[in-house]
Amino acid sequence: MIPLQTAALRQDAQVIALVGLAHAASHFGHLLLPPLFPVFLHEFGLSYAQLGALMSLFFVVSGIGQASSGFVVDRIGARPLLFAALGLFVLASVLASMVTGYAGLLAVAALAGLANAAFHPVDFTILNQRVSAPRLGHAFSMHGLTGNLGWAAAPVFFATVSDLSHWRMAYLAAAGVYVAVLALLFVNRDSLGTQRLVQTADTPHQHSMAFMRLPVVWWCFAFFLLSTMTLAVVQAFSVSILQALHGVRLKQPH
Repeated sequence: MIPLQTAALRQDAQVIALVGLAHAASHFGHLLLPPLFPVFLHEFGLSYAQLGALMSLFFVVSGIGQASSGFVVDRIGARPLLFAALGLFVLASVLASMVTGYAGLLAVAALAGLANAAFHPVDFTILNQRVSAPRLGHAFSMHGLTGNLGWAAAPVFFATVSDLSHWRMAYLAAAGVYVAVLALLFVNRDSLGTQRLVQTADTPHQHSMAFMRLPVVWWCFAFFLLSTMTLAVVQAFSVSILQALHGVRLKQPH
């Protein structure tokens, strides 16, 4: 018979690993387009302003969607939204493999931004409900780490597959990765279930937007906004900057 403490540790570890994998997939999706910006410059004759607009669209859609996703999670639970978000990343990757111009890239950016919107509300809801309190600190740390690993994996993945085959094939391979992640999470879906928020007649009424009156919310928002703006520049244009300033060779598409 497995001791209760051991069983609880295994359950917590499984939930943390599954949520971490989902978070890595979402951060991988942040860089669905930027590693191939130099290719798009050559392939479609775009400007850097147009490329920047792609990431602006991604983060605007993601930001608006993320603010709304928490309310959706309260109503339907985290798991359905998680599966839907991964499905949208599959669609965004397939669409990216077929784009023929700027309009297609705009559609990919919007679709990927919508997919990314769900992950933080979903992830933290699952961790808070499914991981025991003494291990929540470890869970949040692993959540952050896996997100960074997703960022690190994307440029290596797209550069490698594009070099071995073609940039369009890289996007089809990315779609395959998302399908594999979705399948794994679906198989382990029992570990990802959460309770929905249920309002009853006896529940004290509180306006759902009351938290917006808290100054700390706006301080946190300002910090996150400024730090994200700075980080987004490095993420989106590091490949292009290295090529332009330091003569880093970019292998042209086959």
